[in-house]
Amino acid sequence: MKKEYFAIIKFPVFVGLSLLIVLLIFFFMVLGSYHNLGLSAWGNIFYTLIFILIIVLIASWILTLISTHRKIKPRWLRIYLSWVLSHIFYHLAMWISVLFFQKKTSMQESFLYFNNEIVVTNYQGMNSKNLLLLLPHCLQNSNCKIRINNNIVECQECGGCDMAKMKAITRDRQIKAAVASGGSLARKLVKDTHPDIIIAVACHRDLTDGVRESWRYPVYSVLNERPKGPCFETTVSSSVIDFAVNKFI
Repeated sequence: MKKEYFAIIKFPVFVGLSLLIVLLIFFFMVLGSYHNLGLSAWGNIFYTLIFILIIVLIASWILTLISTHRKIKPRWLRIYLSWVLSHIFYHLAMWISVLFFQKKTSMQESFLYFNNEIVVTNYQGMNSKNLLLLLPHCLQNSNCKIRINNNIVECQECGGCDMAKMKAITRDRQIKAAVASGGSLARKLVKDTHPDIIIAVACHRDLTDGVRESWRYPVYSVLNERPKGPCFETTVSSSVIDFAVNKFI
């Protein structure tokens, strides 16, 4: 339990630490410039703009932290915070994690958990059927004679892999499902279906890239299991998918 807790808070702790370091570097730069040459008019403008930028970043981070526990009502603000999380805070956390010799996958996992908290807080109980369950092609049994391309309805439900369980969930809950063989196809499927919310299943790298690239959409991430190695006959728990679906419809 303690291990899982630290896995979840790792990302927000590292973002906070990186912002603190950026703030300290800024103040040392200002003090250094002031003692050596004094600050010119252009120097004052430059450091004032940098200071405003840092304050905006810190305020955005505080709002992002709040959004894990309280719904952010203005849609434009949710989209802005999602962009900052994916394009700035993610890189800050990954940068500082290198200094602490953290594994990339553990930081990606913490980022995904953190993003899930925000998605659940802002979209829980939205009662929309326009939900897309996005699945990786590697869930399918490699010996299956039917190659599922995009549409999970093609699955014959033989029970040889987890596709049949996913098909049953989408049929029972009347939600959309799509199977993607790569990032480009996943992006096209999202663009074509334009869902209110996405529940995505994939590995650390694909999920992290997908969440960041789809920052305009709320994406709830579910990591797949890889008992036979990456990209080959992976599995996913149907109870976890059920849990996620129940959160939103």
